[in-house]
Amino acid sequence: MYNYHSGRRSQLAAYVVGGNWINCKAKNGLPPEARRNAFEMTSLKKGALWFLISMVLAALLAGCLPRNSASSEAKPRALRDFNAALKGKGTHGTVACVEYPGRRADLEGLLLKASLSRGGEIVEGGIPAEAMDGEICFELTDAKYVSVSGNLQGGLLIIPPDPLTLLLEASTPDGEAVQNGSQALSLGPYVQFPFLRWIFPTEVKPACVADGHTREGLFYPAWDIIPEPSPKYPSLVGTPLLAPVDGTAYVWLLPNEDPARRFDTVNAVMIYSPDTGFVVDLTHAADIYFDGEAWVMLKLLNGQKVSAGSPLGVIGPKDHASSIPHVHLQVFIPAKAPSNQPDDNQALYAASTQNATANVDAIKQRLFLDQGLNQRLLLLASQFLGCEGYPWGELLIPQQLALVVDGNREDWANDEPVLSDKSGDSTAGETMDIRALSMKMDDNYLYLLLEAGPRPAGRWGLDFFMDFKAPNACGSSERSIKVWSDEPGAFTVGSVDGCPDSKPQTYPALFAWADALEVRIPLVYLNNPSEARAISVKGILVDGQGRFSYPDYMR
Repeated sequence: MYNYHSGRRSQLAAYVVGGNWINCKAKNGLPPEARRNAFEMTSLKKGALWFLISMVLAALLAGCLPRNSASSEAKPRALRDFNAALKGKGTHGTVACVEYPGRRADLEGLLLKASLSRGGEIVEGGIPAEAMDGEICFELTDAKYVSVSGNLQGGLLIIPPDPLTLLLEASTPDGEAVQNGSQALSLGPYVQFPFLRWIFPTEVKPACVADGHTREGLFYPAWDIIPEPSPKYPSLVGTPLLAPVDGTAYVWLLPNEDPARRFDTVNAVMIYSPDTGFVVDLTHAADIYFDGEAWVMLKLLNGQKVSAGSPLGVIGPKDHASSIPHVHLQVFIPAKAPSNQPDDNQALYAASTQNATANVDAIKQRLFLDQGLNQRLLLLASQFLGCEGYPWGELLIPQQLALVVDGNREDWANDEPVLSDKSGDSTAGETMDIRALSMKMDDNYLYLLLEAGPRPAGRWGLDFFMDFKAPNACGSSERSIKVWSDEPGAFTVGSVDGCPDSKPQTYPALFAWADALEVRIPLVYLNNPSEARAISVKGILVDGQGRFSYPDYMR
């Protein structure tokens, strides 16, 4: 006997053939055995029996057909209303963060973007969502939400009072409809959140802060920060500077603005922060710094990416624009964002001197991440006792000689040579005819002036043997100092053969050859000797085949 079984509509229809349950979703509907048995039954039975069996088969076939029902269609994803607020996120500055009150599953697979408007005008559009400290946030370019006035006070940071509106757009990668996927959320007025970290190591504290800066009679907000002297940095020179923000560094070597004083150039390191749109300017850095592994030239930092807290430079010696070693801190909005072109550093420095864009007074309020530090700096800057009157105690102010390394003797006119040699004894004729060596030293540098005929046309080198009377002295010529024509920004120093530290090391230096060879070497590379004595000088020529010759030797 043949029978059937069917459940509710939500269940699969099935039938029995030969005592076995068969799923109606089997390929080709009824299996061959069922189709064959049904045919045999219709050929043998008559009348009502035939009609009954036909109805049963019709029911079975209907159960195997696909069902079309509105209830089975997928419903579009629906979102609840988000909440939004402006927050400060470290070096990012101000960001807009959203909070979703519904299920996390509602947001799975969705793409979130935001546009921000003020007064009905879009300020920034198409900002992708980012995960920040476990929150969903959108990066704001702070500089786009403020303006700078060009008034007689030198310009002020103005935050318009109109509230910001965040237009949130949620979508799926395949364009599936999302109910309530477009939402307008009120953020209130823009606020300036702090984004700078401290520019010194944590153990370096500010002793004095000066903020009385004027340019062409106009005041502009910037700080001169002088650290507290410490056993580690008693002279302030060499105190490490740390990057206050993430961004790209640009180095501007300011020209000597006071030739009469003949001090070194003033070095400015400017970091463009793409997250905020601001530029942070740290001026009066030395031309060398320790990058965590080795001492390198400051100019090599130009165009490089830096991270907040990474080594950026060191406080340099007193220069023509400063009365004491310090760091000048200034924040400004550039007229045009840099694009990492060779002249960007020059353009940024020019922007820092333009009153229309340079004067951002938020530095007086809550620029640093550490609010306590902000208050301390404000207090120090407001004290009647100025930096010049600070009780410096035993602080050593490094002295720097008024020398310009240009290869000319005029700076040395009144100096007697420390070594001399007869003229005309060079095997190369006038070339490399060593005649006299003059030497000076200040608190930062060793200076050498060598008279040795005209500058050689090919590759050349000079080897200066010096005794620095250091505790680890080894022999009569403790150090060999070499400069090479094809390395104008470096020198190599090493101990004489047989000493424990004889392996040569290359460091930054500065030299020029016009009517004489003039060399300046930072004393830090020589273990900061207190005195020095010249022993001998050897000239080196290299021909086109790479062969060395030594045309003259002065002892």
